[in-house]
Amino acid sequence: MDLVSTASALAALDLETADRHVVTDALRLTTRLIRMAHAVELEADLRLVALAEADPTINPEHLDAEATGRSPSRATAAIRRATAAQTLPHLRALLAAGTVGVEHLDAFATAMRSLRTALRPRLLEQEEQLARLAPHLTAEEFRTRLDAAVRDIEGDDGADRLQRQRRRIGARTWTGRDGMWNIHGRYDAERAISLIEALRRATEARFHGEHPAETPDDPLLRHEFFQALGLADLMLGVGGSSGRPEFVVTIDEETLRHGRHAGSRVDCGRGIHVPIEALQAMAGRARFVPVVIDRHGVVVRQGRPVPTLDQLRDSLLRPVPLDHGRSRRHASRDQRRALRAMYRSCGVPGCDRHIADCQPHHIDYWEHGGATDLALLLPLCKHHHDRLHAERWEVELRPDRSLVVRRHGELIMTTGPPIEQWA
Repeated sequence: MDLVSTASALAALDLETADRHVVTDALRLTTRLIRMAHAVELEADLRLVALAEADPTINPEHLDAEATGRSPSRATAAIRRATAAQTLPHLRALLAAGTVGVEHLDAFATAMRSLRTALRPRLLEQEEQLARLAPHLTAEEFRTRLDAAVRDIEGDDGADRLQRQRRRIGARTWTGRDGMWNIHGRYDAERAISLIEALRRATEARFHGEHPAETPDDPLLRHEFFQALGLADLMLGVGGSSGRPEFVVTIDEETLRHGRHAGSRVDCGRGIHVPIEALQAMAGRARFVPVVIDRHGVVVRQGRPVPTLDQLRDSLLRPVPLDHGRSRRHASRDQRRALRAMYRSCGVPGCDRHIADCQPHHIDYWEHGGATDLALLLPLCKHHHDRLHAERWEVELRPDRSLVVRRHGELIMTTGPPIEQWA
């Protein structure tokens, strides 16, 4: 289906009387049409670049901005995207067919830039193979797959990349036209995992404290609001935080001891990648929490924190309680650790909000007599937690933690056990 026939099919739909199947078809066609339009835009920008090579009076960025009404910076970004895509024929063809989005092309371009120049041709050699996977993966999943390819090419699990990141850290501040003070920082992955945890804790403290009158109602804006206040608290030394910086890494014992293997489970948070060698070095100042999971990725036992790897098994002989019944309302630290060991992201299917940004939700509402037991807790991002309550979702969490969600008795979504998030 080409761009014209896709537009015609979309125009033929009557959305005023449409059922959910027709509406879904309309969204699919719209997405396809947008992608095809992006492909045309990409080719037009590439043609501007080619014309500029022959005629120095042509400025591609200026013409793009003039034609689209974009700001000069956004026009420059569009030209850069087109130039980067010039070496990606298979992904460009898929974009033209509407089966992948520009986000997939951007992910490939970002992966290319993360490699040293001498290694980039090796990733380009895999473009056709990776393009075959792209239509079946979200942009985020495609980035994860590209990150694995980059690590294979680097051959050092990203150690050289981490060194380059350390040289590129920086921060800048400016005051916008609205009078708001802005800050933008760039940090290497090793520093980031400690900063992420510090900011998470400061944000949580703000969330559980007194809410200012100007707190936004929208759950996503509210999270950004408390995160900004949490960052200000950290910068001003508010809250009395002290001691060594904390970081949370989910990693299997074999990987930590011996390096990556086919079934490695490593998560440093929000797409952060830290080489195993660096994690092993950091382990000298870490505490370890042993967690045993079954084939579905469900926690069956969890030990107390210990200072050395050699004490892991002894710790499991004295497991921590993961069920508290009605003795406490909020999830314990041990329960939160168990959830983080099971999940990478929000428990709602398709949501890629990282587990660190989620809160344990009682499947059986506490107000209705529910218990604070691990088998009845599900990590949800603030957006889906609010939706669940507002739309009165009925949630069933099976023994393997497969999820079934209904609304007014009608099935609206399902997902498999948490092990699938680590595939």
